[in-house]
Amino acid sequence: MLTQKKKEILDFYKKYSHKHGYSPSIPEVANHFKRSIGTIHEHLQKLEEEGFIRLNRNQRRGIEIPSSTPMVQVPLLGTIAAGRPLTIFDVPKETIAVPKSKIPQAEEVYALKVAGESMIDENIHDGDIVLVKKQSEAENGQKVVALIDNYDTTLKTYYKEKNQIRFQPANKSFEPIIIKKGEKDVTIQGIFIDVIKHGTPTPELLIEVKPQNNKKKYKKLPLNQIICGDSIEEMKKIPNDSIDMTFADPPFNLNKKYGNYKDKKATDDYVRWCEQWLTEMVRITKPTGSILVHNIPKWLIYYANHLNKIAIFKHWIAWDSMSTPLGKTLLPAHYGILFYTKIPQGFKFHELRSPHKKCRTCGEMIKDYGGKKNQIHPHGTLLSDVWADIHRIRHNARRDAHPCQLPEPLLERLILMTTNENDVILDPFIGAGTTALTAKRLGRNYIGIDIDPKYKKIVADKIKKVNYRSSNGYKYNGSDSKTTSKYLRNLTISENEGIFPIDNPKLNTKQKTKLTSPILF
Repeated sequence: MLTQKKKEILDFYKKYSHKHGYSPSIPEVANHFKRSIGTIHEHLQKLEEEGFIRLNRNQRRGIEIPSSTPMVQVPLLGTIAAGRPLTIFDVPKETIAVPKSKIPQAEEVYALKVAGESMIDENIHDGDIVLVKKQSEAENGQKVVALIDNYDTTLKTYYKEKNQIRFQPANKSFEPIIIKKGEKDVTIQGIFIDVIKHGTPTPELLIEVKPQNNKKKYKKLPLNQIICGDSIEEMKKIPNDSIDMTFADPPFNLNKKYGNYKDKKATDDYVRWCEQWLTEMVRITKPTGSILVHNIPKWLIYYANHLNKIAIFKHWIAWDSMSTPLGKTLLPAHYGILFYTKIPQGFKFHELRSPHKKCRTCGEMIKDYGGKKNQIHPHGTLLSDVWADIHRIRHNARRDAHPCQLPEPLLERLILMTTNENDVILDPFIGAGTTALTAKRLGRNYIGIDIDPKYKKIVADKIKKVNYRSSNGYKYNGSDSKTTSKYLRNLTISENEGIFPIDNPKLNTKQKTKLTSPILF
């Protein structure tokens, strides 16, 4: 039954989609109606059950409003330059539904997203989607997709002239691309047939973009394995919604050498590459799971810009790693960890507390809390989004043969915060293997990917020496101090029900306390 409120939400989606060319996000709808995200989500679920919309939970704006127009699925192969040339096929393959009337019969057609403004006089703008008929020959005056020197692609008007080929832009601010005979290889990859405008109220733009599933998938997840290969290609083999937590600590593009990989790309190339693996991370993460990405703020802003389109932002965690000054600039004192989910509510999130600081002599809490320290939670204070109690690995004796090794306490905290026992954790840049080692110690399954076989062997050798620390929930105590980090020995968590030794501030003695169940948001 279409109630008044559901009708208002549906009408808002239609108007917004017609105006902008894409559907609004759930937070945008909640803000418009001054309602909670949870309430809006419930209305959307009802609308889906009643057949008014279709929800794609892998997309932040994944709302499909059924159309009466006959539609066909066309491959969306990547981004094409209407400006300077760039590499084509630089995003994972997808399909987009377009009106059947736009597709010539018995012709192979694909779609490309336009980047740049060199064809604006032909009404082709940045953000538009062009439909292209696959064809290897062209006539003068046709708009073509051309591959130059087997590397760069461009969308321009084609002219074959004496001793040269000219690719003419449709913008007076741009110079034509001239290719002299024998100078570079030129391959025609297709002929322009139509454009789907970005931001224009057309029915086809209400159709969601869906991932293709033509890649060979794992029939069974490669649990507790380290895979040597390209992170993007290997993640493509992972089924949708199959991983409980994805964590990435990618190369920082700082010109470092990682075995057989040189960490140096042009900024645009690096960002496009990152968008590919970020897209795959979101796709394979379960709706109840978490997407976590570690890097320096310089790159996190690019990650967030992309993730905001396909996932839901939860936190930016500042990890105060105690760095040193680099010169006449602000002290770079923290790394960042982006925390995203696929659904606004119902994802796994377990309450963690940081133990109170106590006097080493008397055992009393140091902080007074305004004279009310006996009234505060005995397990400690809830974690904030600034972490200053975990430090980088500084001594070479504790470091593996890897230039960027994360400390285990950092992964311990993230894993305990977002997963349960036996959950699956995937790290597409496993490196020194901190994620895999920590997952095994905490009773989780792991999947690690790294392009360098050297690091695969290092991790595999270390994992053989790791044992699961507890056979009964999370019963960490002083008896296993040789294998349990200081962080875990002092940590109390509300995960499952179990008995934990904690310091009671009132009694100043140790007592066993029963903890509560996980808190789900």
